Amino acid sequence: MDTHELIGASEDQVEAAATTLVRHSSELTVDQLVGQIEKVQDAMRRAMKDGEHYGVIPGTNKPTLLKPGAEKLCLLFRLSPTYQVTRREKEEEGHVEYEICCTLSHIESGKVIASGVGLCSTLENKYRWRKGAHACPHCAESAIIKGKEEFGGGWLCWKKKGGCGAKFPDGAFDLADLKSVENPDLADTYNTVLKMAKKRAMVDATLTATAASDIFTQDMEDMSHQSATTPLPSNAPFVGTTMEPEGGGSDDQHRDDAVAYWETAKNMKADRKYAMQVLQSAGGDFSAAMIQLKKGSS
Repeated sequence: MDTHELIGASEDQVEAAATTLVRHSSELTVDQLVGQIEKVQDAMRRAMKDGEHYGVIPGTNKPTLLKPGAEKLCLLFRLSPTYQVTRREKEEEGHVEYEICCTLSHIESGKVIASGVGLCSTLENKYRWRKGAHACPHCAESAIIKGKEEFGGGWLCWKKKGGCGAKFPDGAFDLADLKSVENPDLADTYNTVLKMAKKRAMVDATLTATAASDIFTQDMEDMSHQSATTPLPSNAPFVGTTMEPEGGGSDDQHRDDAVAYWETAKNMKADRKYAMQVLQSAGGDFSAAMIQLKKGSS
């Protein structure tokens, strides 16, 4: 409806024309839509680094958006996050679950652009379970750990875990035979679980706000940045090669799991690159990777 048609038009007709004008003025043109996609792709090439802001998982056809990458896109599109946190106590004693809603608003206008939801629970395998430990035949404490190769290898009843300090030769114990046990320090994972839920919510909201789901995926957003892209050097030994997990578990536990995994891979005569790919596909979770590795060989 042009100016001449508005003259003499009814109030309803004028209101309808104004509503149509506002709606069309807020819509993107196809050129603008293409421009936004190109903007994300250009930012990915020029301002984002593989392994830091996003990572390519072996076997997938598009990169995974990581939290630093989501923060870069929010800065690019001038988006500010706010969070609503819901905490739930689970029926299992000591377990908690966090559900977080992340809302992204345009900084200048204050207009809400998109929202995303993230959920994380201590019932997830990497927080709930820990690898058990062998009991020392001398002091009966479950404090046996694998000795470092540079100190002669073997096994050690570690005093820092309440052990007696006794040493044992290679072959005395087998970490691969240990069963997982409930995490005795569950409260130590609460903050990690909260941050993980927050990260999942932010990445979800960012992908929605920037319409970048066709460029990135969120399927493995909570994987280790290193596990996303870092290959195992060709001259790296199996024993002692580790990948740092996103959260949960002590350094000692992580080291024990790493040693068990790489020793198993070595004993199975698995190719190093294949073993690393299995670990990457498990998100850096050595226990899950161990199961996959054994299944792959059967």
